[in-house]
Amino acid sequence: MNPAKIEDTLKLVLVSWIVIIAASWLVGRLCRRIGQPLAVGEIAAGLLLGPSFIGLFAPEFVSFIFPEEVKGPLALLAKIGLLLMLFQVGMEFDFSHLRSKSKVVVASSFMGMLAPLLGGLAIAPWLHRTFAPELPMFGFQMFVCIALSISALPIMGRILLEMKLERTALGATSISAAAIDDAVGWVFLGVATAIIKRGDNFSWLPFLGQVALILLYFVVLMKVVGPLLIKAWRKQCATHKTETFTPGYFAVLLCTLFVSALITSKLGIFAIFGAFALGVALHSEASLVKAWRERFADFVIIALVPIFFTNTGLNTKIGSFDNATAWIGCALVSIMAVVGKLGGCTIGARWAGATWRDSLSIGALMNTRALMGLIAISVGKDLGLLNDKLFTMFIIMCLVTTATTGPMLRAWLPEDLKKLVPKG
Repeated sequence: MNPAKIEDTLKLVLVSWIVIIAASWLVGRLCRRIGQPLAVGEIAAGLLLGPSFIGLFAPEFVSFIFPEEVKGPLALLAKIGLLLMLFQVGMEFDFSHLRSKSKVVVASSFMGMLAPLLGGLAIAPWLHRTFAPELPMFGFQMFVCIALSISALPIMGRILLEMKLERTALGATSISAAAIDDAVGWVFLGVATAIIKRGDNFSWLPFLGQVALILLYFVVLMKVVGPLLIKAWRKQCATHKTETFTPGYFAVLLCTLFVSALITSKLGIFAIFGAFALGVALHSEASLVKAWRERFADFVIIALVPIFFTNTGLNTKIGSFDNATAWIGCALVSIMAVVGKLGGCTIGARWAGATWRDSLSIGALMNTRALMGLIAISVGKDLGLLNDKLFTMFIIMCLVTTATTGPMLRAWLPEDLKKLVPKG
């Protein structure tokens, strides 16, 4: 690409980026005023800017603001933003509570997978028969089960951060259970992808070896890489008499972060899990976490992460719902998602000994699907398992489950934790 072409593309990307930041910030703050997380506003901004709203009245405006040339660069910026955000989410959580809460974590994560899986098996045949009989039934059914089972780990993290609950036992329990569910969900998604792509050539032995390598890598991060980075951080703080990033340490940290993301991607799970795992490996070093938050958090959350949500909204076509049956299908997907995840996690946590308020709060948090659900849905569409109508149904499900998280959490939080939540 010649320099002039690069400059022209840069101008287009900057225009699109300005619109995304402004729209996400404005709609996000409006949603926040009514008790919704910023992520809901960012998804809503994408829907408003896309074919579901402005595109109906002024499609030429949408094409002007988001031409084909900018889609690749914006998607790349979004991916980098997700990596940095997942790294921050991993660092922000205090996992010291988990020794006393491990039973609740396991029970809520197990039931949070089982109940939605059963719900997916129940509704997938009707969805397939009614809306996409031409799609492969087995792959479609696997995808529905996975989409209903996943929780949105990074969005849960943002909600907890916004509500000042990140260092509570409830926050650590919920984020750990969500991490387990997401990891299992991505494993299932990987299996489904392999089965659909390879057909009869799929083999379980290489897959089990891949899982063993993933577990080994996480152990290396926690026991070797994390401690070495923390030791280097303390040394640079002592040498320079400051608890902020020096250029040298920041370069090492970024390189380690990107290498970790590359390794998990190579091992068959999403690169963002490598970023999250490295963040977890560093979470015990409070001064490092504080330095990252003060220097980079706002840029990541305001400038990079909204790009992903906006892109999703631009690809959502509510206008494809051309009859009452489509809306019934959309409602069924959302209802089954809420009943399965909220109900399953609540029952699991309560069975493990948590109070009803804690159990319901965990269920409400686990019910949010936004980011990870949207990624899974995008994979499903890329695999040819979703048409536009089904894709939109699952996008709306992600929005509904995320939008209901804040109000449910505010209603069900234990009284001592409600005092921590900022007003408005």
